[in-house]
Amino acid sequence: MWPRIGPIHTYGIFYLTGIVLHFVIGRCLAKRFGLKRRVWIAFGVCYLLGMTVGAKLLFDIRVGQASLPALLSAQHYMQGGLWGGLLAYFALAVPAALLLTRQRLAALDLIALTIPIPWIMAKLGCFFNGCCYGKPTSLPWAVTFPEGARGAPPGVPLHPTQLYEVVLMLVILAVFAALRSNRWRGTKLLWFVALYGVGRTATDFLRGEKDSPALLGPLTITQLICLAAALVAGLMLVAVLKMTGPRMSQKAMVIPES
Repeated sequence: MWPRIGPIHTYGIFYLTGIVLHFVIGRCLAKRFGLKRRVWIAFGVCYLLGMTVGAKLLFDIRVGQASLPALLSAQHYMQGGLWGGLLAYFALAVPAALLLTRQRLAALDLIALTIPIPWIMAKLGCFFNGCCYGKPTSLPWAVTFPEGARGAPPGVPLHPTQLYEVVLMLVILAVFAALRSNRWRGTKLLWFVALYGVGRTATDFLRGEKDSPALLGPLTITQLICLAAALVAGLMLVAVLKMTGPRMSQKAMVIPES
């Protein structure tokens, strides 16, 4: 792959492009939803902070090297090591959605709808960089990385786990496209967490570069967090369906006056 374009890290280009796209997509969707400018700007800042400072802080905490002075150093970020960026984004954006607008359902949808395309860019950055690589495989779509890739063993056919997550994001976008009716308003974030949680858990079984050791059987901390989040989101979706189902049925039974 291409870990560098001249002196510039390819990963950084894709990562920053994803952050910029988050602002752009947020602005466009916020207009469609009738949300004020401060909402999409706040979410964009939350994504920026979550994917940089938040992801770096969570990584440092996970490896036992958390340090406030290090977080203030640009060199610390250049050394790599990011984890939990989406988790940090949700931790910042959800409270912002509840505080900044009365259109909370639309705001929660906006949080989810702005993720897939920027996340695709981040994973393409991982692919070209050679990080987050998969286990060895003989499947026809296996990929090999050249010398100089960051982490991936050169010349070994591997699962393209980075691209598996890209496919997962495309599936989520397709699901979002199918959830356009008012019945699903305000549930996009739950759908995202449920689908991504299950999908990420599955793809991590094929990952050669484990971001953490197994904690419960074969499950890593990332997989446990994803499964727990997916379970909670799934239960909340079931509750929403139970609440909205009778309402939809009652509306269908109303006979208009002649």
